[in-house]
Amino acid sequence: MLKNYLKITIRSLLKSKTYVIINVFGLGIAMACCIVAYINYDYNASYDQQHVNAGNVYRVNFIRDFQGNKTKNGIAPMPLGESIRDNIAGVGRVIRYIPYGSNIRIKDELFRTDIAYADEGLFDLFNFPLKSGVKSDFGDKTKIFISSELATKYFGQEDALGKQITQVLDSSTLEFIVAGVFEKMPLNSSIQFDALFHFDSFFDAYDEYDESNWKYWNTLLIEVEDKSKIPFIESELQKYKANQNKAKEDFMVSEFYLDPFEGIAIRSELEDVRNHWFRNSLPTAAVVAPAVMAFLVLLIAIFNFTNTAIAMSSRRLKEIGIRKVMGSRRKQLIGQFMAENLTLCFLAGIVAILLAEILVPAYNQMWEFMELNMDYLGNAGFFLFMFGLLIVTGLLAGSYPAFYISSFEPTSILKGTTKFGGITGFTKLLLTLQYSISLIALISAVAFIQNAKYQEEIDLGFDRQGVIYTNINGENEYEVYKNALAGNSDIEAITGTKHHIMSTYINDPVRFEGAEREVDIMEVSENYMDIMGMTLLEGRQFKRDSETDRSESVIVNETMMTAFGWDNAIGKKVIWRDTVQLYVVGVFKDYYGNGLWDAVDPVMLRLNKPEEYSRILVKADANKLVAVNEFMESKWREVFPNRLYNGRYMDEELKEAATVNNNILKLFIFLGIIATLLSASGLFTMVSLNIIKRMKEIGVRKVLGASVGNIAKKLNKQFIIILVIASFLGSLTSYYMVDSLMASIWTYYTGAGMITFLAGIALITIVSALTVGFKVYNAASMSPAHTLRDE
Repeated sequence: MLKNYLKITIRSLLKSKTYVIINVFGLGIAMACCIVAYINYDYNASYDQQHVNAGNVYRVNFIRDFQGNKTKNGIAPMPLGESIRDNIAGVGRVIRYIPYGSNIRIKDELFRTDIAYADEGLFDLFNFPLKSGVKSDFGDKTKIFISSELATKYFGQEDALGKQITQVLDSSTLEFIVAGVFEKMPLNSSIQFDALFHFDSFFDAYDEYDESNWKYWNTLLIEVEDKSKIPFIESELQKYKANQNKAKEDFMVSEFYLDPFEGIAIRSELEDVRNHWFRNSLPTAAVVAPAVMAFLVLLIAIFNFTNTAIAMSSRRLKEIGIRKVMGSRRKQLIGQFMAENLTLCFLAGIVAILLAEILVPAYNQMWEFMELNMDYLGNAGFFLFMFGLLIVTGLLAGSYPAFYISSFEPTSILKGTTKFGGITGFTKLLLTLQYSISLIALISAVAFIQNAKYQEEIDLGFDRQGVIYTNINGENEYEVYKNALAGNSDIEAITGTKHHIMSTYINDPVRFEGAEREVDIMEVSENYMDIMGMTLLEGRQFKRDSETDRSESVIVNETMMTAFGWDNAIGKKVIWRDTVQLYVVGVFKDYYGNGLWDAVDPVMLRLNKPEEYSRILVKADANKLVAVNEFMESKWREVFPNRLYNGRYMDEELKEAATVNNNILKLFIFLGIIATLLSASGLFTMVSLNIIKRMKEIGVRKVLGASVGNIAKKLNKQFIIILVIASFLGSLTSYYMVDSLMASIWTYYTGAGMITFLAGIALITIVSALTVGFKVYNAASMSPAHTLRDE
């Protein structure tokens, strides 16, 4: 029996090769999208899975309550680790951790390296497998452990153990010996570093820090094996709030708490944990969006499959009737049709895996922070996912046709009274949903194209194309480097600054009368605003070398005026750090200091001291900026031969926003193309089969004098109605979906407008017209004698 079923399945599929190919490749593309979405989800869900002891590790966090606004923070005061180690029972290992960036010199070559400082025990708490060396050597602060990637980069094929590495600091160097090489960490690991130093080495390198001072921070990890001890430990931690709050009265801790390391990356992203030095998981939108897109494409493919199966069913009515007369039961017919559908799904699954080999690497290359793995054999979850996907797709796509077709009575089939096939109410519904989803994709793609242009052209409140900046230390280095650059006629202006837009600032509470607000405070030079292209709206800028301006004058932005309810800001007195009185001398136009991701914050500019310069800014014509940067790098090597040049263009700070926008745009364009092609193929199939069913009607109409246009109108009328309904549903849904998606990514964006909807509708109308127009025209133009003779 199974052999006969298999023969019937193969024969049935071979009779409809065109439609089989359409369905197999349609489902295959949809399943490939689902594979990409699954691997993307699995990558995010697998954060830190290599750390087998993660269930016993907790990070000490705190909650800051400022004017009723509670924020979670992932750092702890530096002395707290020692206090826990000495005074709180139930705690095992205590690890202080600080990530940093530093210049590393190997022989005569400098490298910029992501390093970290940690206490002994880090290799015991976490799994960083050693390729060479022993963990016990980490207790020696003259030793350094490096990743396998750096070992290859620094030493090639040579054994890195025992090699000397020099850490190049601003005014000194420290020598270390490589004592261990650990395997390169996967990108979905919360803890990331390329080289690891003993925690005590941090104070050798940066002697301005004091490990007993409660105003300094580090990440603090503790080991707790007995979970019942957690409430006791958290209650004991509250005893140290007073120490912290006394040291930093402007940054008060309201509560310490323990954050389990398991799931910490995803939790930090979802709960917006601030001031932590671990890697977050993928943004929620980056996990949800591919899954939603894959689901929509799969729905279209399933609808396409169902529509085609129903439309083609008229060819098999006699087969069904004869088999029922010969004694076949309905469940046998259902089994036959389901077997055919599952066979198609199995073939589509093979196509999907082949396509995924292309789509997954392509998707992976779009994101620098992602490292998707196509290791099917090493991922048991993938096989379960594929099995479930095949079964669910087969059931959803094939159940309705199988149950519906098998329900007809053999007498009515063989008498010819059963009218079935072509376009039914159900197939119209499915086609409407197909086109609605396709329109959502097209409108979303157009909306993101418009948004990309809007964000590219938006006035950010500063010059993002004509400025280069690099790090320096103090006035002396500034003057030396400035003099070295003075000979280049392409450089229009140079200045130094302590803080810089989108780079550095401090955030403190500022009080005006009875109101207190958190304000971003930047200390800058007197000509900083001119070089950065900022707009002064009221008042004046700072005066050069004015001690009065340096001690008590500030320039504020529009948002700060709004925050304090000022109509006229000039002359207003604000209090900073409880005692410092500052007077507003100017107001400048808001700039997007957080990019377009977050709302503009209140900002206050102060005049910095030259000895505190940490950046040097160079302004030049945007078209000459690359040549200027090369000149700056060459002069840097002459002036600071032991330090890497780290010049940055201002627009580099905005590349992340552009990358996210462009990548989401690519996803929606891909979704739009695939969804439209699938819908168009479904429409083509239905129109073709519907025309075959109505050939006699077309011939009779032509004999009675109907024109080609009249017949085409008659054939297209129902599809035009479907397109109109789909346009309404798709436009309405995409309006809310586009706005929700963009709002989850940016604060400042342009949503879908009337042109967006019209463009999407026009695109799908053109595709539909091209899909069915030629077919309908040929059918309407055919000679009625030929049509009726065939009938």
